[in-house]
Amino acid sequence: MKKRLIQGLFITCAGFSVNAFALGYTADFEACMRKAQSQSDSINTCQIKEYKAQNKRVKHLYKLTLKTTAENEQALVKQSQDVWLQRRDHACNIQNKKAKAFSISNSSCALQMTMSHADMMEVRLNNKNMK
Repeated sequence: MKKRLIQGLFITCAGFSVNAFALGYTADFEACMRKAQSQSDSINTCQIKEYKAQNKRVKHLYKLTLKTTAENEQALVKQSQDVWLQRRDHACNIQNKKAKAFSISNSSCALQMTMSHADMMEVRLNNKNMK
């Protein structure tokens, strides 16, 4: 019995460390930025690639959030996500633009807002799952 409890705690701690690792930038982005040094085209390429990874993360977390939300609250989650997307697009001036067409300021803004949103969603999901 005691052995099972210890194994369960170990697995739980390992799961939390994996989730904590997912917060923030990917290791690929950090390596890309070191390689880019101060070349703006290379920096923009790194930012766009990371933006796509973070946007994919947001979509995944959004789906998980909908799965774990009561049916009567799902419309609110959808509305909240739509409002966030509109705010991000407006703030970063990326309406009707594909990521590959982003300028360095578009990609920097979109990356920061998207990563922050993904981090927030992940923390909320983890807190919800701990209850």
